[in-house]
Amino acid sequence: MRQAILLFWPSFIIAALATGLFFSIFDPQELTLHGAQLFADKLSAYSVFFLIAWGFGALNTSIVLLLEKSARQINGFQPPRVDPDAYPDDPPQLRP
Repeated sequence: MRQAILLFWPSFIIAALATGLFFSIFDPQELTLHGAQLFADKLSAYSVFFLIAWGFGALNTSIVLLLEKSARQINGFQPPRVDPDAYPDDPPQLRP
């Protein structure tokens, strides 16, 4: 649950800011593709852009969370346990 919150909450904030910034510059009624209007109304333009921006924000945040992990967490590597009594000829060492 903590990973989901770390993933979706920052991407939600990013999407809200990106949507507000984008539509403060561009009017949704003026967005066209090959001469055809992209959206029938402004609310659908806001919704579609917000969901796309949220998806990109989630992708970005998931990459950051993946890069934040250590190699041991990613690979699941656990070094083998060493029994100090297995080598009696070695000099004694301090143990924590």
